[in-house]
Amino acid sequence: MKKILFILALISTPLLAQVERPEDMVDKPVKVMLHCFPTMERVVELLAKDYQEAPIMMAHMSPTTTMIWFVNRDKSTSTLVVTKAHKDKQESCIMWNGFSEPGMSFSINPEPNFPGKETGWNET
Repeated sequence: MKKILFILALISTPLLAQVERPEDMVDKPVKVMLHCFPTMERVVELLAKDYQEAPIMMAHMSPTTTMIWFVNRDKSTSTLVVTKAHKDKQESCIMWNGFSEPGMSFSINPEPNFPGKETGWNET
């Protein structure tokens, strides 16, 4: 668990270091329970069997780290999984999961309004 939190800190730190830090931003250390498995295939198998969830979105955060979002058919459950490839193995951890009203567990903004570089605190 500590390894994954450390990895997530390493991933986000370079982004934060590239721009001036907002005055009202505070760091809050939190304890998080991760549910880790030896392969991504095992996570896919369990989420399909127990929650009828399928992967619908992924984000490659680094060459070795990927975030995958799982959702069930009626969008009433969702799970966020982070997978990390090591030299000789892989580890996939459930970071967060939850329930909601049908249709509310995942939605995509059909027309995002991306800010210019001068307005984003974390844009370089």
